[in-house]
Amino acid sequence: MAIHGSTGGVNLHRFFVAAGSLQADRVSFSSAQAHQIRNVLRLRPGDRVVVLDGTGAELLVRLDTLHDGSAGTVEERSHNQAEPQVNVVLYQGLLKAAKFELVLQKCTEIGVSSFVPIITGRSVPSEPSPGRQRRFETVVREAAEQSRRGCLPEVSAAVPYGKALAEAASAGGVAVLWEDERTVRLRDISLAVPGAQVGLFVGPEGGLTPQEVALARDTGASVVSLGKRILRAETAAIVGSALLLAQSGALG
Repeated sequence: MAIHGSTGGVNLHRFFVAAGSLQADRVSFSSAQAHQIRNVLRLRPGDRVVVLDGTGAELLVRLDTLHDGSAGTVEERSHNQAEPQVNVVLYQGLLKAAKFELVLQKCTEIGVSSFVPIITGRSVPSEPSPGRQRRFETVVREAAEQSRRGCLPEVSAAVPYGKALAEAASAGGVAVLWEDERTVRLRDISLAVPGAQVGLFVGPEGGLTPQEVALARDTGASVVSLGKRILRAETAAIVGSALLLAQSGALG
């Protein structure tokens, strides 16, 4: 039986928990989640929430204790049906924090499987600090809970462009968005095969250099366009991710 996030017409709040928080039919919540449950959402013992372990499992949980900590009992188990069949990994050139958070939020909602910030020749921001990295992970988790994802996308540490290209090419198909490509569009190639992994590369605010595009071609990547208009980096990331996932039937 699938858990669709509501019961009796009431939408249930959803929480991703760490693997160690699940012990048989008992679930414990982090201190931050416990605070949200008690003081923000004002839930009470007997109320139900949906718990996700990040692997695609969904658990209908009855809250039992809410004082010193929050814990509950699993009443029903199911498997999330919202995850795409193709794994889109977004390799995003480093952006200013607010723009990168927008990409993380919207692409998580769309269905991107993981995010890898990349360091390119035109990257302006420095590598994210540990605090900023934690903020990115929070943005992804909240977006995944809101959009009823079953798996929690990972946000990797920043990787140099060349290393990222090699890793993506060894794992599956690679599409590199470039505003100066005039012939091949993303919609013209078929990389999003169910069960496959696709690496989508998007440059920073200044775009990729011709040398970086040439390196992509040398690795066998498909260099593609999103059309005649020039899109901002964050817009290109969202549109490109949506097009790839639409190819696999995950959207539309």
